[in-house]
Amino acid sequence: MIFRAPFLILALAFSSPALACIPTEWVRHDGPVFRDRLFLGLYEAASDGHVFVTQDNQLAMIYSGDDSGQISIKLAFGSDWDEWEEWGVLLGPSKQSDAVPFKETAFYHRVSSTDHRLYFIGYSDETTYQSRLYMAQAPALTGPWKIMPEPVMDRGQTAGREVYLITSPSVVEHQGRLIMAWLGWNGFEDVTAVWSFSATSDLNGLAWENLRETAIPIGMEGQITARPDGGFVAVATQETDTGREGIFAFCADNPLGPWTALPGPLLSLAGDKWEVDEIIAPSITFDPQTDEPYLFYTAAEHTRGWRMMMAKPSN
Repeated sequence: MIFRAPFLILALAFSSPALACIPTEWVRHDGPVFRDRLFLGLYEAASDGHVFVTQDNQLAMIYSGDDSGQISIKLAFGSDWDEWEEWGVLLGPSKQSDAVPFKETAFYHRVSSTDHRLYFIGYSDETTYQSRLYMAQAPALTGPWKIMPEPVMDRGQTAGREVYLITSPSVVEHQGRLIMAWLGWNGFEDVTAVWSFSATSDLNGLAWENLRETAIPIGMEGQITARPDGGFVAVATQETDTGREGIFAFCADNPLGPWTALPGPLLSLAGDKWEVDEIIAPSITFDPQTDEPYLFYTAAEHTRGWRMMMAKPSN
């Protein structure tokens, strides 16, 4: 993800560690599983992956990448969990020239076989990064995609907080309703607070209500995923006991909580040739055939770009 801000831990309370909803011991794949190279291969732009299995059992990844020099929403398909190939641009200047210029951090949701949604953040200026939360619709995963002209959630006053920018949308279904979660930041380069918010909708997902501040552990740039057993898992980037970045996981029966923290990080920043500066934007997805979880995340090397990484349970 091109956007970076000072590392913060959300000041939210969670339950103490209990029975884990996913394994606690993980092993990395040997190197990136997906790289989108730019500028003769000298820079990489593949981040914020949302991985899922399509209705026809294809592995798909929505990610933030480059289109005509602007950060945009792109699609890749996988022949296996660690083998991915770029398909192309879904939301970008080459597809929607009159839309909000910069688009990233998308979360995919399928309403029906002919109604597909992308929730993403968009902004007009990379210098100020005044991002809002938008939605796009399409009759198929590959498009054509139409961006709704008005944001789904705007910056500004939100549940009593003054939100400067928005990141990290997730949309999951629970008890016949959709629940959307996202992060609100009180600044860009001068961040002192980040809050998580939620809203609910019917399954159509066009009108959102019950907007409130909620202790949903998705900072920074994490996601919520429905588990095969009916519960939910959230992953987030936080600081470990050693002061390094780590990816932590949380379990809940209801996406609005309460959430239970798993003990310790699933992974910590390796500091190797791939995980140089950051490990961010984590997400969990499950193999629908085996229920095995996979962890996808972004490894950042600020001088060379962002690439998609993967880990799986060690046992």
